[in-house]
Amino acid sequence: MERSGLRYTAGALALAVAAIHVYWGFPRLVLYLQVGRAPDPRPFLFVGSAVLIFLGIARVLDGRNERAIYLAGIALMATYIVGYGLWHTGLEHGGFWPWGPEPISHSEPAWQVLIDHMRADQLGVVSKLLEATLAGVLTVLYRRDHPNADTDDTAVPAIVRGE
Repeated sequence: MERSGLRYTAGALALAVAAIHVYWGFPRLVLYLQVGRAPDPRPFLFVGSAVLIFLGIARVLDGRNERAIYLAGIALMATYIVGYGLWHTGLEHGGFWPWGPEPISHSEPAWQVLIDHMRADQLGVVSKLLEATLAGVLTVLYRRDHPNADTDDTAVPAIVRGE
């Protein structure tokens, strides 16, 4: 497997995304396990998905079916981004969760609710920017590593080729 700057960029972005999700989720997960109650499913999902990211990075480093891992990474990043929006709007901050708090409904349009939440959530902004960037980089890697892709590298900028 050829190592390129773009692959290293994807790896660094993936580590950053996983780190943010562990940073946010792990303390809450430990607390939930200590008290025996889980009012929010996100800590379990965030820590679990971070572990999957670490495993995905390891598999890419081992040269295992990189395209499938890129595709799974793109899907996970889309899930994070869409999930953030849904959590704060349609899912009413976990109002669907059996052990969760009372639903929090907003009277403003969904886009306004998301802007307000992003203004108050700097870690969320950083997370969404990293996730969107990683999804873009993984998309480029997925398309570039296609078995039927042109072998003419002149159309691909040198930085993308890892030069």
